[in-house]
Amino acid sequence: MNTIERQYNKITLKGARWLLLFVFYLQFLIPVLLEAKWSKYMQEPVPDYLVMLVIQLFAVFVPSIVFIYLNGADYGETLKLSRLTLPQGIMCAILGITAQSLASVLNVPVLFYIQQKSGMLPGAAVTAPVNITQLLWGFLFVALLPAIFEELLMRGIVLSATQENGYRASLIIGGLYFALIHNQAESIVGHFFLGFLLCYIVWMTQSIWGGVIAHFSFNAFGMTLDYIIKTKSEHWLGVDFFHHTVTVVSIILFFLFWGTINRKRIRRYKSRHLVRQLIFSVFNFPMILVVLGYIMFQLIRY
Repeated sequence: MNTIERQYNKITLKGARWLLLFVFYLQFLIPVLLEAKWSKYMQEPVPDYLVMLVIQLFAVFVPSIVFIYLNGADYGETLKLSRLTLPQGIMCAILGITAQSLASVLNVPVLFYIQQKSGMLPGAAVTAPVNITQLLWGFLFVALLPAIFEELLMRGIVLSATQENGYRASLIIGGLYFALIHNQAESIVGHFFLGFLLCYIVWMTQSIWGGVIAHFSFNAFGMTLDYIIKTKSEHWLGVDFFHHTVTVVSIILFFLFWGTINRKRIRRYKSRHLVRQLIFSVFNFPMILVVLGYIMFQLIRY
């Protein structure tokens, strides 16, 4: 009986993959249902921030909480709710801020490829704020909510499910699944990098709060940079000069601070048969359905 209970109370990678499949397609379904209901009563289109709120709440947060409950798993253990020290929190914020520019640079080759093949560049996922009010709303709906709810799913449930696969495998698989769930071909490399980084931070701190802080800092800095470039940077020696300067400084600082979050006391389990693990992380039924959905969505977009 105790063995059965232990198996039941454990988050498995198989179960986490089915959850990701569920979340992936809910992100399509929920906006469609919201728009259908909204158009019956309102003349204007659904506000972007409302769409993001509903997606994060009902496609990410609720399924994740229900999944943990149905598995009978311990919330504290699964979500890694350990406290962070102040220096750790500061380092997580710095890594999140500086990683934003590096992720943007990593996305450039894919953007050039998409432009060459389709003759167009994809529009921004979120419209750049043009005033302080929009920026503050963005901090809440674009930066904070995804930082909490996506970390609960990816660095809580998924990372817990992949830890036994070993340190390297869990970082790479976590980054890959994070990129697929975001469903944006133009930023797939940057999302993989961010997912990898956030897994690394949570491994090193053994606390999901490190991921939340870094994730929020990443999103908030991106929005702030868009706001400055759109409204202020032309007064600061030009848009291009300002953007390039911020990018170079951020990348240098990122690599300077990268090692500061490392803690030798954290046991990093060896990943056995890493290549085979990575192959089978994609070639399984739920993730094949996710990949097919990802490809179909990108074909429709472009």
